[in-house]
Amino acid sequence: LAQARATLVALVSRRPAERTSAHPKLPLPLLAAMLAAPSALGALGRRLRAKQPGLAAVRCVSQVLAEPMAWNQAPVVITTLPNGVRVATKETFSEVSSVGVFLNAGVRDETPDTAGAAHLIEQLSLTGTAKRPKAKLEAEVESMGATLCMKAGREQTAYTMSVLKSDVKQGVDILADLVLAPGLGNLAKEKEGILRKLDETEVPTRQVIDDRLHTCAFRDYALGFSGVGPFEGIESLTEAHLKSFVDANYTAENMVIAASGPLKHQELVSLASSAFGSVKAGGPKPGSTKPYFCGAELIYRNDEMGPTAYIAVGWEAVPWKSPDAVTFMVMQSIIGSYKKNTGLVPGTISGNRVINAVANKMQVGCADEFEAFNYFYKDTGMFGFYIACDEVAVEHAIGELMFGCNLLSFSVTDEEVERAKRELKCKLFSAPTSAEASCMELGQQILAYGRGLPPAEMILRIEAIDAEEVKRVAYKYLNDGEVAVTALGPLHGMPQYYDLRRATGMHRY
Repeated sequence: LAQARATLVALVSRRPAERTSAHPKLPLPLLAAMLAAPSALGALGRRLRAKQPGLAAVRCVSQVLAEPMAWNQAPVVITTLPNGVRVATKETFSEVSSVGVFLNAGVRDETPDTAGAAHLIEQLSLTGTAKRPKAKLEAEVESMGATLCMKAGREQTAYTMSVLKSDVKQGVDILADLVLAPGLGNLAKEKEGILRKLDETEVPTRQVIDDRLHTCAFRDYALGFSGVGPFEGIESLTEAHLKSFVDANYTAENMVIAASGPLKHQELVSLASSAFGSVKAGGPKPGSTKPYFCGAELIYRNDEMGPTAYIAVGWEAVPWKSPDAVTFMVMQSIIGSYKKNTGLVPGTISGNRVINAVANKMQVGCADEFEAFNYFYKDTGMFGFYIACDEVAVEHAIGELMFGCNLLSFSVTDEEVERAKRELKCKLFSAPTSAEASCMELGQQILAYGRGLPPAEMILRIEAIDAEEVKRVAYKYLNDGEVAVTALGPLHGMPQYYDLRRATGMHRY
């Protein structure tokens, strides 16, 4: 180990050019010692960085060497068809393949005249097409033992299908039929049922609060249009409105064909060329500006809906490609999430400062649950927290969460950051590993970043963050920043917006 340290010091003390051209050779026993003692090398790296600030890569190397499975991942292969459609694959070794068509289109592409179009298209997507009526579509999917799903979000729309590897060709054909010839002609027949379902279906409160928070924060832009309803003027939407939405957004440059499973890239390229090669590119889009984040509150007080109040507070954050995006992900993990009387470690003895404070407030805790959230969009984002608490604890719960977010700018410890980084990596790489989940992640990454993001690179980016970086980013974006607030329920203890705005800064007298 002493020899490993001496060799590593000699290596990192050189200039970058010298390291690549004349670095010391590492014999196998020495490399084994380095791999066997990543914590010792990590401590060495921290001491070296204190002397030479330019040596931040030392810790990253030692951490990735300690997690070799990060490198044992199939690469993402991308091909762009002549018309602009992108085809991406990630080969795995299962028996099931998941294929998806991902579109850079969603709620924010609506106009005031077509508000609700994305929701109607989502509901009509599985009602059949001219080539495949509903009964035939259902029979064909069931005979393959496949699953078919369509989701429309604020910025992205996804059609995914999981099939056996022998049925990929048929699956691509079905997806092409649903995307390129959607059943808009079924609107007249299905509209009454869709509207009745919209009125009768109970939307989870968390989704409602999240939807209204976007409405409050981005109220002058399409990004703030409702995604769950009610939709103003949806009754007057016609087939022509939906067709104009599809023609404007379901274009070649907005389309990604992604697949995860035991299939070769050239095979999918060939299938995509025949099925999607005729998709036309869209015309020039009108100029747009970055959505303005509006500091305001949207309160729905109802003292008769029960004892639980639901609150959400959000700050303007950063887009997908921002250099500070990963830091926001770590900040989300620092605040964390909590649900009363659940989990392995009780909140009353949690090492997370925010969870501990919330769980011990008033001897019984001041919130039933809370969760920090982080949303990225192509030109903006939102960071904040959601709370569900008893009506008598509203002020306490909001106060603890606001204080926890304030501490990100002034008082973050290395221990908190390291714990948050571990939890973030666990969350990212312990997520569902099915072919469908992998395909969804791949499609989202291609739309957001234009490429697949390797796990090893994400680990490197996470490990490069320390407490000082968290404080820098939090002070830049959160300290004394505008906030959007929305709440529902018995809110007689809700602080005034003026007090919430003042709580975004740390007052020292």
